[in-house]
Amino acid sequence: MKIETTRFGSQEVEQDTILHFPNGLLSDTQLKNFKLFHKEDGDSNSTQNPIVFWLQSIDEPNLAYSIFDPSLANFYYDVSLPDEDYDLLNSQSSDEIIMMVIIKDSNANSRVKKEGLTLVNANITEPLFINLQSLRGLQRSIKDLDYDIFLNVPIVEAKN
Repeated sequence: MKIETTRFGSQEVEQDTILHFPNGLLSDTQLKNFKLFHKEDGDSNSTQNPIVFWLQSIDEPNLAYSIFDPSLANFYYDVSLPDEDYDLLNSQSSDEIIMMVIIKDSNANSRVKKEGLTLVNANITEPLFINLQSLRGLQRSIKDLDYDIFLNVPIVEAKN
């Protein structure tokens, strides 16, 4: 099928590659079908060039969210989804599910500047959960879930 997008132009998309969010997204429950696009900038294995994906609405050409795996920035969640979410995702375990967060560039508005880094605002409180095998997804507010958040930061010992 052919879809029109403002970001990627006209695209031919196979029906079996479309992600379905049965409940829509928290910002728009009417839009339920999306295509995942990505562009690799530099070495995809480098932590300085993390891969950003775009979650493009099939039905709304102007709507595409930039999404990102927060673990690439050493930010980890341990989230317990309720059984009905696993059913909705057609999943038997958390091993089948990836978690992404919606991001937006914040370099222009940020008071914090880091040389060589791209600063982004990440919506860490409303992550996306996607089963890439069943092509089903959902977005949840973590304030409704049991969760822990971990940051993997290097420990620097004080010098005497």
